[in-house]
Amino acid sequence: MRVTRPSASLVVSFLALFVALSGVGWAAIHIPPRSVGNAQLQNFSVGNAKLKPFSVGAGKIIPGAVGAPQVNSSQVQLRVAGPCTDGAMQSISQSGDVTCTPVEPNEYGSNTAATTLGAGSTQVASQSLAAGFSYLVMAYPHAVITAGAPNQHVEVDCTLSVPSASGTPPPANPTTTTKTLAVDVATTANSAAGTIPLVLPVASSSGSQPATVSCMDTPTPATPSPTVTVDTTISAIQTASNS
Repeated sequence: MRVTRPSASLVVSFLALFVALSGVGWAAIHIPPRSVGNAQLQNFSVGNAKLKPFSVGAGKIIPGAVGAPQVNSSQVQLRVAGPCTDGAMQSISQSGDVTCTPVEPNEYGSNTAATTLGAGSTQVASQSLAAGFSYLVMAYPHAVITAGAPNQHVEVDCTLSVPSASGTPPPANPTTTTKTLAVDVATTANSAAGTIPLVLPVASSSGSQPATVSCMDTPTPATPSPTVTVDTTISAIQTASNS
């Protein structure tokens, strides 16, 4: 039986294939440090799947590489664009744009004559507040008490109330604050007096809102009833909003 020797060209081909395969394996294992850089990486060749969580931090980001186009404006408040040169700052948008109030804040005020309290709660004053603004409302009811009996103890409760933000009567869940003035009147020939400060922040409303002051008295002993008169001021100043 005759054995045929491989030709020289076939031997060279097998040798070249062996060297090529061995070279690829060696290169995959023995790549020198820092031998792969920006020039060897194609654009978008490294994506999220190749990055470990928290592997890219502030030290890996070039200054100025992340700006407004890369930020989700619904989650991040961008830098405020600038101040208000006339009036007050009313609101700031997510993009940083500022809306200014071109006029001075709205102010409201009223002063009522003395009202004699009846049975139960008696409304002493009311002031309408314009829609679309938040307010700080202040009232200062002044009560004068004349006893119906000697050594009578009298408590005067006054409430500052503003309807809910809906502004639709009847008011549901109104915003209120209540304080009490307590006095002891020695004789029916004398009287006592005092002021009850009331302060209430009020949220903006889609409709006008009436701010009201109502008062009631509770005497001990209950009879004969004392005479209680109350007069008050109501003041309201518009406050800024960043909503």
